Amino acid sequence: MDNLKVSWFEKILILSGTHLPSIRREVKHMLREYDLSNGGKAKKYTAYAVSSALIKKSAYRTAGFGGLAAAPGTIPWIGVIGTIIISTTVDIALLLREQIELCYAISVAYDVNMDEDELKATTLALLGFSGSAGAAKGITSGVMRTVVDEAATMYLERGLNKASIDVAEKILPRFAQRIYRFIPLIGIPLSASINMASTMMVGNQARKYFSTWYDDVEDKI
Repeated sequence: MDNLKVSWFEKILILSGTHLPSIRREVKHMLREYDLSNGGKAKKYTAYAVSSALIKKSAYRTAGFGGLAAAPGTIPWIGVIGTIIISTTVDIALLLREQIELCYAISVAYDVNMDEDELKATTLALLGFSGSAGAAKGITSGVMRTVVDEAATMYLERGLNKASIDVAEKILPRFAQRIYRFIPLIGIPLSASINMASTMMVGNQARKYFSTWYDDVEDKI
């Protein structure tokens, strides 16, 4: 697990950053398409609709990852410990990469302009927050933004490499301990539903955060 925290998560963050230009192009295309089909609506409604589509798409994709990762462990004589560890590790990597890029995409939907390091730091803060007690309590958007901004500022000050390890220490154990996903018969749907719920939580929290930036823009108009 230590090697996973130190190298995999950092590599996922770096790799996701290289996809930012294509993510921006894809989301801006979705915004234009929605506007053409539903012209006249305020931009915040367009942003909400597009972000909803992004969350749904990512949730179904990560559900697929989870189901495939659980499959070897639910087949007698194939689901050995080594196979479980490998499939769990791959599932975690794919899940986190999808959730990171979902946060990036939602920031584009709400026209949030950050430099790459700031966006990465904010995304790390969102991932850490989404599994916290604060997220479960459903705090207001304003309070959430303050919490995430403070964490992101700290991550930038400490450096993203160190920050990625810190966040990994918080979130990876939650995924790695889900061995019950490999229970025969129920493992595949259970794993798929867990990944879907986790991704929807991250996506909804990201929308809750980034939508406050758009509110700021509206206040100045």
